[in-house]
Amino acid sequence: MSMQSLEIISVNFWQSLISLCNLLIIFLIMKKFLFKPVQAMMKTRREQVDKIYSDADESRESANQMKQEYEQKMASARQEADSLIKSATQTAQRKSDQIVAEANSQASHVKQKAEEEIAQQKKQMLQDVRSEISELAVDIASKVVEREINQKDYDGFVDEFIQNVGERQ
Repeated sequence: MSMQSLEIISVNFWQSLISLCNLLIIFLIMKKFLFKPVQAMMKTRREQVDKIYSDADESRESANQMKQEYEQKMASARQEADSLIKSATQTAQRKSDQIVAEANSQASHVKQKAEEEIAQQKKQMLQDVRSEISELAVDIASKVVEREINQKDYDGFVDEFIQNVGERQ
């Protein structure tokens, strides 16, 4: 083998050292001008994504809280509606009971007044009948006194009395 072929296979220390230095310089330049801006941009983007996620979580929590408040308000509204319905029902029942009681009271009062009027009319009729009977008795007595009574006259008085009672009614 010749020397030329060995040179191709062999490793040149100085050339390797220069390549390594070149690599290090390129790395430092890329780190300064490429990696740091890219990392800063990636950090900014990560912060934006984290902010979006945190805003979304806050929005979800806010929505859940609003949902709970809505459900509480709906439950409260249902309770209030039930309470209003119950109150209205009770008020209507009280008014109904009051109306029925007033009607019963008025009916009782009317009945009592009618009974009193009936009793008064009955009393008046009895007084009228007594008055008529006493007038008839006085008429009969005055006729009896005027003449002497025999059986025939007595029968005539009784018949006349019965006719007079029928005419006065």
